[in-house]
Amino acid sequence: MHFRDFFSVSGFVALRRSMLVLLAVTASMVGSDVGGDEYAGMRLAIDARDLPRKLVSSEVTLPLKGDATQARRISLWYPKWVPGSHGPGGPIANVAGLIIEDGAGHELAWQRTAGEVYRVEVEVPAGVAELSVFMKYICNQPTTTSMGHDCFGTPLLGLISPGSLLMYVEGMDVDVELLQLELQLPVGWTAAVALKDVSEHASASKVVYRPDSLRTVVDSPVMMGKYSRTYELTDDQGRAAGAMPHRLHVFGDTMAGTELPETLIDKLRKMVTQTALLTGSQPFDSFEVLLAATDGLSANGLEHARSSMNMLSPAALKSLETLKGWNRLLIPHEYLHAWCGKYRQPVGMTTRDFHTPLDTELLWVYEGLTQYLGELIEARIELMSVDEFRNRLAVELRQAKHQQGRRWRTLADTAAASHVLRDGSAAWPGLRRSQDYYMEGMLFWLEADAIIRTETQGSKSLDDFCRTFFSYSPGGIHPRPYDRVEIINGLVSLVPGFDWDGLVKRRIESSVQDFDSTVAERLGYRFFIGDKSPDIPANTFRQRAGIDAYDSLGVKFSLSGEVMDLLLDSPADRARLSPGMKILGVNGRKWSQANLVEAIGAAGGEQPIELLLADGDIFRTIQLHYYDGLKYWTLEKPASESDDLLLKILQARAASE
Repeated sequence: MHFRDFFSVSGFVALRRSMLVLLAVTASMVGSDVGGDEYAGMRLAIDARDLPRKLVSSEVTLPLKGDATQARRISLWYPKWVPGSHGPGGPIANVAGLIIEDGAGHELAWQRTAGEVYRVEVEVPAGVAELSVFMKYICNQPTTTSMGHDCFGTPLLGLISPGSLLMYVEGMDVDVELLQLELQLPVGWTAAVALKDVSEHASASKVVYRPDSLRTVVDSPVMMGKYSRTYELTDDQGRAAGAMPHRLHVFGDTMAGTELPETLIDKLRKMVTQTALLTGSQPFDSFEVLLAATDGLSANGLEHARSSMNMLSPAALKSLETLKGWNRLLIPHEYLHAWCGKYRQPVGMTTRDFHTPLDTELLWVYEGLTQYLGELIEARIELMSVDEFRNRLAVELRQAKHQQGRRWRTLADTAAASHVLRDGSAAWPGLRRSQDYYMEGMLFWLEADAIIRTETQGSKSLDDFCRTFFSYSPGGIHPRPYDRVEIINGLVSLVPGFDWDGLVKRRIESSVQDFDSTVAERLGYRFFIGDKSPDIPANTFRQRAGIDAYDSLGVKFSLSGEVMDLLLDSPADRARLSPGMKILGVNGRKWSQANLVEAIGAAGGEQPIELLLADGDIFRTIQLHYYDGLKYWTLEKPASESDDLLLKILQARAASE
């Protein structure tokens, strides 16, 4: 069977080979009722009936501009810099078939541009005004399952990212070019997406959506499945706060699996209300929270302008008590991105196509501010307690304190180099650094909030910055770019006498010997070295499992005694420990956490700590010359609640404020 025949034999795609009228494609058409027989622009027809078998097919119809009377070479792009990925991560490796035809069904030769796998060149004969691109795509590939801009499928549900299944003509403007999505579903499945369907073309298994900008369609994932349930998230309080309609679409492995606890739904409704009060305006006319409650796919999430994609296990969603850590943060974080990252976007990331390289240095705002606001909203809706927020602060301060890579790599550079740091490092991670702009960015914005509140005697806060920064009027530019100057000016407008430019240079743009933990003092807290291990629950987000001896020996062990990480210039480093070594004995006794802690606590005088270790198949004994006992960096809250600025920051906003 010819590849293109998949569509005609199945009866899915009946896209017309003869065009009625070639309509001019303009941005003013976005959101119009143009569709069906009246629409003759770019189309993306997706057949998802084989999604349960981890295979999807598509046909892209591409009207060509310019002089069709002459033969020409046309360049097509597969989306490379996919929105939300912060890197050239378009999953082109999963394309399993590519056929390009003219409007009459004749196959055309194509070749890849030398040195650029995302770009193909097609020899187009004279008289051809339209191309059809047929594609097959393999889902659930291990190289991309950690990313949210892929396609995923199980026998009962799935997710399709339209950008995985299309190509576009070089020179197209993603904010001007319109794209119409057509979707064929498996029998008995339904779908949810932040696009408006053309109701007269809808059927039990096929949906045609109204044309929207190429940017919007690529940014609109489709979640689908056999079992689904929809919850309204905008209640009376949300409407009073100015919130637009919000819906939560839950897809599960069973119908019972789509029923979430009412306590969780109540928290999500409060999330909508508190976010509306925080931001002051909404850059969308409605918002769709897409949630796959399944054990068939890995936990995942990605931000979008009018929706968010979320995947969590049913066990995590069982109750508020089981929803912890990253799982609990996922929905608020991706939701806040609708403002920070999708509406307000760094100017270097606001390109008019999906192949121009992005300047990601301002991710300390895009992701760092979102990280802070997401956790702030968690606390304000009491999804996270004040004590849990304090634990989060302690975890991030300790990890930042142990981050030695800052001596050569600035926080801004972790953002600029984001896509090459995503996977982390199994050995010496602190020297290379990772995507630290998330958590250290969060600490920066928490400090900024504390400064504003302190310097204005509580009359202003970062909430005021947000209401100005995220201000949106219907019909305004979307995405609306910003630069470093706007960020500084926005902070200066709240506290004119403070050196905000200097703070950004010190915290974000400079390499330094050690992390400055002044943020704790600004909140009224004390961050100091004590002799007792911080009492932080193991399920605290980013509280990494293992035995933490960073502050004494300069090393972290797994529970089984394997060296996980160590600090340069520490006793462990001077004893030549390295990641992967395994400790078998401590001071002549069998390895255990208790024996190690006892040995560190008893260290003193002239007696070093003796370790028996295995380095591969080599056994040897080494001595750790450390004599100062147990040491732990610890966060201590103020004695009086009146001195605890964190309590004021985490307090929910009232509609009257």
